[in-house]
Amino acid sequence: MRRLASPLFLLAFILIVAAGLRFYRLDGSSLWSDEGNTWALIGRDWATIARHAAADIHPPGYYWLLKVWSLVAGSDAAGMRSLSASAGVLLVAATYGVARRLLRSEGRGGENPGTLLALTAAWVAALNPLQVYYSQEARMYMLLALWGVGLLWALVAWMQREAQAANLRRGVTAPVVWFVLLGALGLWTHYSFPILLAAAGLAYLWHWRGLLQAGRDATYALSRYVAANAAVVALFSPWLPTAVERVLNWPKGGVGVGPSEGLRLTLQTLTAGPLRDLPAPLWPWLAGFAALVLLGALRVARQPSGVAVMLWLAAPVALMAALGLFTDAFLKFLLVASPAWAILVAAGLLWRRPRAGALMTATAAAVWAVMVLPAYYASPTARDNYAGVARYVAAAGDPDRDVVLLNAPGQRDVWGYYDPGLPLLTLPSSRPPDPEATRAELDAALTDRRHVYALFWATDEADPARLVESRLDQIAFRGLESWQGNLRFVVYTLPNRLVCHDLAPAPRFGPSIRLVAHCDGGEAGRVPSGEVALVGLRWQTADVLQERIKVTVQLLDARNQVLAQHDAEPAGGSRPSDGWLPGEVIADNHGLNLPSGVPPGDYRLIVALYDPLTGVRLPTETGDHLALGTVTVTRPLRRLPVDVIPMQHRVQGELGPVTLLGYDLHRKDHSHAPQTPVQAGELVHFSLLWLAPDPLPATWPADATFTLRLGGQELRAPLAGGGYPTAQWQPGEVVRGEFDLLYDGGDRTPILEVDGAQLRLAHVPR
Repeated sequence: MRRLASPLFLLAFILIVAAGLRFYRLDGSSLWSDEGNTWALIGRDWATIARHAAADIHPPGYYWLLKVWSLVAGSDAAGMRSLSASAGVLLVAATYGVARRLLRSEGRGGENPGTLLALTAAWVAALNPLQVYYSQEARMYMLLALWGVGLLWALVAWMQREAQAANLRRGVTAPVVWFVLLGALGLWTHYSFPILLAAAGLAYLWHWRGLLQAGRDATYALSRYVAANAAVVALFSPWLPTAVERVLNWPKGGVGVGPSEGLRLTLQTLTAGPLRDLPAPLWPWLAGFAALVLLGALRVARQPSGVAVMLWLAAPVALMAALGLFTDAFLKFLLVASPAWAILVAAGLLWRRPRAGALMTATAAAVWAVMVLPAYYASPTARDNYAGVARYVAAAGDPDRDVVLLNAPGQRDVWGYYDPGLPLLTLPSSRPPDPEATRAELDAALTDRRHVYALFWATDEADPARLVESRLDQIAFRGLESWQGNLRFVVYTLPNRLVCHDLAPAPRFGPSIRLVAHCDGGEAGRVPSGEVALVGLRWQTADVLQERIKVTVQLLDARNQVLAQHDAEPAGGSRPSDGWLPGEVIADNHGLNLPSGVPPGDYRLIVALYDPLTGVRLPTETGDHLALGTVTVTRPLRRLPVDVIPMQHRVQGELGPVTLLGYDLHRKDHSHAPQTPVQAGELVHFSLLWLAPDPLPATWPADATFTLRLGGQELRAPLAGGGYPTAQWQPGEVVRGEFDLLYDGGDRTPILEVDGAQLRLAHVPR
């Protein structure tokens, strides 16, 4: 077998690729809540950092190191994250170092199979989405993984030296020193590091057992290993009492899952990280990488070094399974296992034809990275999108009339990083929350306010009874609601300008419910696109109701397409109909969010009541709904950031003269459950969100059209449905089109075409 050409050159190339992936758009995604805490903490003095860490579940080592790093790199998002990015590149190099020590005893003719394994493992690690993701986060997890793989390298070097040494009483060697230093650094970085020290201990005992079986006097070797671990603990001893107290008293958040679900989450995290927009079907890729890991384990299991690598992968998984940590908050702990994962994946096909196997593995890793990573770089919600929410608030908010509400105090720091200058309210203000005090404080803070920009995060911990949200639903109109990662952004409009009109005679719904008054926001029924149409309803019943009903308020265009809709039990669920008293007037407010891009024009406003179990509407005198009048939608008052606009699929793809920002796709009348299967003969609803170029080109069409194909069905229509031709569009305007297309049972992949440019959309749910 010929020697590998220039291994160092290939390693340099791999490290350049790793650095490019980790430093590319380093500040492209928003800081999330914990990163905001990092930013606030490194601006404080050393003692304050230690006090804060003593009250938290992390030791202060990472924050101290980042504080020093930020003196050179800066404390903005890119500067803080550059420490993790640099650690991520070093992690790839360290993975190479560990893997290169494996299999080398099997070399023939001067060839070292360990070098081939090392290059393949480094390539897999360089492209691994889990490592790329956390290399772009200003938290301690990438540094934790680096100290962990460094510890593994020191352990492997230590064991191999002892296996080859003629005298086991050689004293303290370089790998022993590195083991102690890296072990201490790991403990100062995160309280989960002892699991890797435990894995190292098991691996060393396996190695020590081999020494005994070989008839060697290994008593001194074992005592040296014990002394090294004692030195690790001694270096951490100033913080050890705090660490023990924090770990024992920290609230446990484990959630048990079944073995199959735990396996799926493990494979998905190690393969793709926390990314959500993954290729479908996913399971062949997960199964393929899992098979490589199993084959790789068989390949390296003959030697103690290989056993150490296997334990490095197994120990974190076993800990998470034992404590029930397979949740979004804890899956990041699998990062410490990712170097071992990369090594075992790389070893999977290194059997009879090592170079061919390495090429196949490297190609699979590259194809997977090309399929997964672009969505991460492009998605504004790859992390909780506080930056996008802040841009929205800065564009739409008024410091004199609006307020920002944070439901969890942990958000203060990250909001302070992006703060657009609006008044800030943090509620609940205590744990556990005081219901009466919370409601009173909220009511007082919202006097004479117009909008509440609410950021709901970690609600189960911050406000488990939903005191703040339920009160807002009672006193305000819920409008825009958008998930920005794990952050839920909701815009409420307060009814300070509400004008009510008694209805006489009061229209009847079903046998006993009447609508006695209708309220709106005044202003002649004119509402800008992207704002909230205020719809106040006042209900009354003559009888005690046994059933619970839901209210739907809808805005319809001339083609009866639903432009905006709000469904809820009365008063945001706080006044269910089975609790109404005869003659009592029930105030029921609905904020009808007009999605960004609704074309200007006049639209019909209707209301209906229905049974939430069957979907059957209560009859009215005119059918199954009541017309409330007309709403005139005008152009938006200001241009809002598009990354906060809710949409099911983000595209940002150029199609002919326009850009398709994204789209929604679901069974008609099932926007609340977009994954509802679609059967042959049912209608599929498409919401297409277009962006006009700025400036408009000289050849801008008067009324551009598109073609949409689904199975054997085809729809040709103007981009906005005919009521708003492109001749009336403004430069940079966002315009929405709503369309239905019959599914005939054929191909479930819709194809959208504009001016000859085609785009394949997501599959229709099956």
